[in-house]
Amino acid sequence: MSSLFNALNGVACRSVMKRAQRGLYGGKDIIFSDQSSFSTRKTRRTWKPNVQTKTYHSDVLDSDIRVSLTTYTIRCIDKAGSFDNYIIHTKDKDLASELGSDLKVAMKYELQKKALLILQKENEELKKLSELEPTKQI
Repeated sequence: MSSLFNALNGVACRSVMKRAQRGLYGGKDIIFSDQSSFSTRKTRRTWKPNVQTKTYHSDVLDSDIRVSLTTYTIRCIDKAGSFDNYIIHTKDKDLASELGSDLKVAMKYELQKKALLILQKENEELKKLSELEPTKQI
């Protein structure tokens, strides 16, 4: 049953080019079409995505990340406010890359670690405050 599901799922889903797996292409892919001359003779033409290499600083991971991405993705990052916000708040199907998914997992893990540290510090401060204050009896 699962092999049938995987086979049907592979047919229904659009494949992503391997180059896009190593960068953030935002679902953009190579487009194919026919170019028509005056004599209506058709020749195959391709449109490749506009890929740029850029370095972003991640506050969550506290490091610079050099990544190849499309101009569409650059606009999406600007709209999200920062590289971290784009990675964390974008759905996996819209990221459509292994690099994006790996970065998302790493960022969420780091955020959880930082949240646990903050909670531990708050608990320690509350314990210190409760020890300092004398108990009032009414």
